[in-house]
Amino acid sequence: PVRLLRLRRAMLRRPATRAATLVTRRWSSTTSELGFFARWSSEISKWITMEKGGQEKRRASRGQPTRDQNFDHEKWSMHKDPRRHVRHFVTWGYSAATQRILFPDLALIFSTSTALTAYNCLAEVPMYMPPEPIVLPSVALGLLITFRTNTANMRYNEARCLWGEIVNTSRDITRIALQWMPQSKDDAFGKAQAAKVCRMTKAFSIVLKYHLTIDGGSPDGTRLEVERDDLIKGEGGPILKKELRDELIKYCFDPNDPEQLIELDRCVESSHRPLWTIQQMCTASHAGIWARCGDRPDRAIRDAHLLERHFQRLCGAMGACERVHKTPIPTAFTRHSSRFLTVWCNAMPLVLWPIVGNCTPLAAVFVSWAMLGTEDIGVQVEEPFDVLPLFQYTQGIAATCDGMAKDAKAEQITLSLDLDVERTGPQILANGYADKFPTHVEMLSHAKVARA
Repeated sequence: PVRLLRLRRAMLRRPATRAATLVTRRWSSTTSELGFFARWSSEISKWITMEKGGQEKRRASRGQPTRDQNFDHEKWSMHKDPRRHVRHFVTWGYSAATQRILFPDLALIFSTSTALTAYNCLAEVPMYMPPEPIVLPSVALGLLITFRTNTANMRYNEARCLWGEIVNTSRDITRIALQWMPQSKDDAFGKAQAAKVCRMTKAFSIVLKYHLTIDGGSPDGTRLEVERDDLIKGEGGPILKKELRDELIKYCFDPNDPEQLIELDRCVESSHRPLWTIQQMCTASHAGIWARCGDRPDRAIRDAHLLERHFQRLCGAMGACERVHKTPIPTAFTRHSSRFLTVWCNAMPLVLWPIVGNCTPLAAVFVSWAMLGTEDIGVQVEEPFDVLPLFQYTQGIAATCDGMAKDAKAEQITLSLDLDVERTGPQILANGYADKFPTHVEMLSHAKVARA
């Protein structure tokens, strides 16, 4: 009887339990669907942001290429994501290359192919031609576009390597200046000269960015606000000068300091700002080195050479950047490939009509999009400083210099006179090596013989 009673109670509870389970499952399925759509909506917004390069303002104009940004772990994971093909298809409309060739190139090809299709549908004798006139020169056209694209990628890689050299050299200059120019924590003059070297190091990368780009390398669409005369003058326009001044104040100079205010004015008004900043680095480093060496000018020359090599590296990287900026791929290749590609794409509907019929406009636009898009990417990458995120490089240099200067101010960098070193004896060469090096007298005699 007890077992029967328990069984009866279980049977009475089962319908209620089943109903509650059913309601719970329906609610969870609805919630999961909502969560699924919310996740995909968030994912697509991230895809669009990455396609735009995070620069929505700059992409307000159809003719402006996207400046890629430095990749982090999140961007690399999206870049290698198995869903990247879906992502690229979904964000097709936000493609910079597609938007640039949309008008007039693709619009013209679509119009001509549509007119040809309409004519062939109405005319008794349709207009078309055999595929050989298009197929035979397509090999030469492919080689020509491939050459231009590969050469543009080489220029892009060279420009990135040059800015990597600038970043590394800037770190070396700041590190050496903060470590070796002040003699001790009480050396006010040495610290002032080291601080000036750090200021000019940060200013160099910023003014070089403005020197190599038409809008100062800004990601915020400054080009849309600049007048045409300023575009032609490049860095000489008043709007760009104001932006340059504001950026220098933000990262380098303190306008409340009279000395730094004079430096800021001279930097902005200089005819060649990057070279001016390098010269100021040399002036500050040499002043600090001479004060440090005292009555030992030989040490001053030795220490000056240490920093002079890094200044020469900056100057060489700057000259190489100017060479890349001022010397395009031979323009004959660009003009010939453009004319060749235009004729080839507009003649394509004459070959496609016998094959695809009324779908000729769509097929012609697709083939032309593939060829014109590849050529357009090569043309944009040919000017690498307009594509590279130079603003992020300069911000990284400024952050590194400020971090090392902060460590020096916190006395985390030990200077030479602050070292507490107890020497155990005279510093001489080890036994067996002393006789292999000439003495001071022998060196003087060799020098006299050489002069004679």
